[in-house]
Amino acid sequence: MQKMGTGCETVNWTAFKERYGIESFIIEKPDRIEVIDSRIGVPTVRVMSPNGKWVFLHSSVDPMKEARKIAEGISIEPGKVIAVYGFALGYLVEALLEKLDERNPIFIIEPDRELFYIAMKTRDLRHLIESERIYLLVGDSIQVMHDRFMVIYDPVKHNELVMTGLQGHQTVYADFRHQVMKSMKAVVNIKLLNLVTLIKMGPDFVSNTLLNLAQYCAQPGIASLFERLAGKPVIIVAAGPSLNKNIQLLKKAKGKAAIFAVGTALKALNKCGIEPDLVFSIDPQLLNYEKHFKGVDMGGASLVAEIQSHHMILENFQGTVFVSGSMGILKWFGDSIESKGTTQSGGSVAHNAFTAAYQMGANPIILVGQDLAYARDGHSHASGTNYENNIYSGGENLDYFHVKANDGGQILTDRSFFQFLNFFQLWIEKYPEREYINATEGGAYIQGTKLMTLQEVLDQYCQEAFDIQEIIKEVQEAFTVPPMEPILKRLKRCLQDTNRAITEANTALKHLTQLEKACTNRQEKKMQQHLKAVDKIYKRLDKDQHIREVGEVAQWFVHREINGVFARTYEAGYSTNDDYSNAIADYSLYYKNIIDGSKAVRDLLQRCIEKFRSGVEDDK
Repeated sequence: MQKMGTGCETVNWTAFKERYGIESFIIEKPDRIEVIDSRIGVPTVRVMSPNGKWVFLHSSVDPMKEARKIAEGISIEPGKVIAVYGFALGYLVEALLEKLDERNPIFIIEPDRELFYIAMKTRDLRHLIESERIYLLVGDSIQVMHDRFMVIYDPVKHNELVMTGLQGHQTVYADFRHQVMKSMKAVVNIKLLNLVTLIKMGPDFVSNTLLNLAQYCAQPGIASLFERLAGKPVIIVAAGPSLNKNIQLLKKAKGKAAIFAVGTALKALNKCGIEPDLVFSIDPQLLNYEKHFKGVDMGGASLVAEIQSHHMILENFQGTVFVSGSMGILKWFGDSIESKGTTQSGGSVAHNAFTAAYQMGANPIILVGQDLAYARDGHSHASGTNYENNIYSGGENLDYFHVKANDGGQILTDRSFFQFLNFFQLWIEKYPEREYINATEGGAYIQGTKLMTLQEVLDQYCQEAFDIQEIIKEVQEAFTVPPMEPILKRLKRCLQDTNRAITEANTALKHLTQLEKACTNRQEKKMQQHLKAVDKIYKRLDKDQHIREVGEVAQWFVHREINGVFARTYEAGYSTNDDYSNAIADYSLYYKNIIDGSKAVRDLLQRCIEKFRSGVEDDK
């Protein structure tokens, strides 16, 4: 028998709508859920498990004491995100909110909407719903959970993910919990890898974006190919070791399926005399050009290059080019540069080819050489690639582990490969209306794909000829190069703004030097004077949109240092130790790095302007 609270349902849902924009859930009569009095008189809840047995989600004796005991077992150091599996009636969340540091955000997953609906009728939960420290997600969509947690988790502020929850939830909703844990760990992994990537390659992203800008404006975008391959088979060729098994069969697919290749697979394809239709590039490093593109005859293949791809790839490519990408720098130019279209990536260029195929309307989308794992002999890549001799033989550890294989057994993968695997699975879950075929004939299993050999794919899906080269030709001929003068004018303004940012930052540094002297000598009036001056500069840099925009780009060159300053500032905000010397040192470091980054941007802008000037003169 269910015992409901009175008067709380309306106020709870009002608060929930205010915070999360959801008015209520429509559910059927929840016969499998019962709210009853615990031994101490407060409500507890039990749920019918899949095996037909009733399971208490909270203690039947004292649910509040049980919640406090679980919370006591959680480390309280700041910098940790607490992920709670199971909200039920909210007792555990209350205990965590009371115990944990303010810097510990609490992310709660309640997979059972009917259970949450009952909780909203049973207890006044407004203090939990309205808390800014809590994010509550209700429902059983892994994709939604993944996307929301991506927004919340910040590696600058958070250094660890701690998972806790109700034992009853882990029993009743075990399968979903397993998926949730994998997905949340994947988010942390993605965020950390992204941060490492920004620190390592941030300067390359900005440099190539500016050095490619003239070429980017003068070429059609990938969007011009969207929906042009509706219902046609597309084969995505990656460079996994299983490519050795079926690479020769790709010759039979030519003209009956569009062949998209990643740069890593180019040399292997070239060696076998296979000419892809589109080759994708996203990597901004010089190594990408030198290892995969330099000196390779791509025949009649077209290049699809993200704006941050290494500029030598675009400068030296002899064939047809399509561009893509949406780097923040493009916002500088407003409508002067048309939208070229974007593809999505979870860190691998194969993702970009895969999502491009989807946006072009391809069906089925076929994966070849997409091992996402090491071969049984330890090889990471196919023969004929630059990495054909890379062999791993170290066995399992924190970074190398086994996953389900396409042959039904287990196969060794690593953190990066697993991140790439997770992207494919989430995409397929989100867009299940297409047919996704894994014809890799080896490697890791990608949930949602149909396993086939490449020969079976050719026999079933690649029997009708079509001319993708004619489609590419039509799109290229329809493209008109836009006027370059407005873009050139904006670049010159950006150069002026960059110089202003350098001047302002230098002035701030002078005031910070004087501020430290005033603090040391206890000169209150001068302290206030210099503090006020630094504050005014900071506000000018922040409020002036043009300076702020170039400043944001400049930070890509000094991401590690700026990240350290922000992390220390975040921690200092909660510290009882008011150390003015460390604060001034960090602010000084911040402005020194803004100057260094801005100087790098200034030099690139000057090179970019010269490229545009050359283009404008050539047009004349």
